[in-house]
Amino acid sequence: MDVLGQRVAIGTMAGINGVNLFSLQYKYLKANFITIFGMKKRILTIIILIFSINTGYSQIIIPILFGEEIVPEHGFLPGRKFPIYKTINAFDFNAKSFRVELIDDRSNSQLRNIRCSSLDIENTSELASAQTIFKLKEYVDSVFSQSNLNIDSTATSSIVIKLQAIDSRITGFGKIKVHGLCQLKISVGSSENIYCCDIVDGDENAPLGSNAIVTRKTASRFMASAAIRECLEQFLFDLKEN
Repeated sequence: MDVLGQRVAIGTMAGINGVNLFSLQYKYLKANFITIFGMKKRILTIIILIFSINTGYSQIIIPILFGEEIVPEHGFLPGRKFPIYKTINAFDFNAKSFRVELIDDRSNSQLRNIRCSSLDIENTSELASAQTIFKLKEYVDSVFSQSNLNIDSTATSSIVIKLQAIDSRITGFGKIKVHGLCQLKISVGSSENIYCCDIVDGDENAPLGSNAIVTRKTASRFMASAAIRECLEQFLFDLKEN
């Protein structure tokens, strides 16, 4: 097998000049043990991340991101975890198969505002991390599964989802409002559309009422998550029509 670029044949018992090959392999591995396991935690984390992506149930294609810190499940401040909501409406696509690719396009888009909102995209929260694309992956997995859409990397029909913006904003004085902001550019074959959402606590499909008692961090996560769901559901309506 290959160990960090070095090819080592494990289990061969043939002799070389009277020296047991297994003994040589053991000495080689022992000598390199400290070097291999003394590397930076970031490299080991990335290796684990790659394995977790490639061995998961999803066949969604996403770029592997090197050199980025993984967003902690519970973020950097107290609050409940980032939820994955079900769609408001039910869809059934009869197990139609698509090759799905996710792209974090935020650095290319450099959006200050999304199409459906006048609020600025500040990119100062935990959502600004490049690892947020993996939260979107979880969402696509969940929503497609709910909607009887089959994700198959070998399918001839393809869906490309570009994350252009994701943020949460807290506005107002006295009466605070929490916004979830998201914009996705999604193409199916030669057709391409932009899906945008600015959802506020108290809105019809919002997970939080206007008088909900939660931490600011929890409210931000809930509303950003709802914004992703709203964009994906808009897309599913269009896909159903076509």
